[in-house]
Amino acid sequence: MITLRPITRKNEDDIMLMKADPKLVAPNMVSMAQAFAYTMDNGKPPIVHAIYHEETPVGFVMVDYINEADSIEDADEINNNGEPYYYLWRLMIDEKYQNKGYGRAAMALVIDEVKTLPLGEAKAFYTSVVMEDVNPVGANFYLSLGFKKTGEVLDPGGENEQVMRMAL
Repeated sequence: MITLRPITRKNEDDIMLMKADPKLVAPNMVSMAQAFAYTMDNGKPPIVHAIYHEETPVGFVMVDYINEADSIEDADEINNNGEPYYYLWRLMIDEKYQNKGYGRAAMALVIDEVKTLPLGEAKAFYTSVVMEDVNPVGANFYLSLGFKKTGEVLDPGGENEQVMRMAL
């Protein structure tokens, strides 16, 4: 069974040491540093969870609520027509645990969570995915969860990322 849990002193080393393809997702240590910096800049933290399979940490997820005054690494470039939204900033499953359905199960929990959060008037959940030539399954994964391609492409750090949106 997959659960989302807080990152604490007891599990932070396990989360920080996880590995995945660096062409597809930033290391968790970078993500945690970005979460800290974002909190300092905006006065509110992103939603950060460790992903567990039973009692084993298998991944990490980070989501933010964006309104007109907020911005994160890529979100300020998304054409959201001024609409507040949630943004899937990171989803990573450690390389040892990939292709077991853990990412899909974790995303189902994350989607349920953002649908019930009272942070604002968000009507959408966005993410961006490294384009198919590098990541043949990424966009298909999110399409199967209910995201739709927007046609927008972001270019953070020289990597083409396709923007995807899910209505909430």
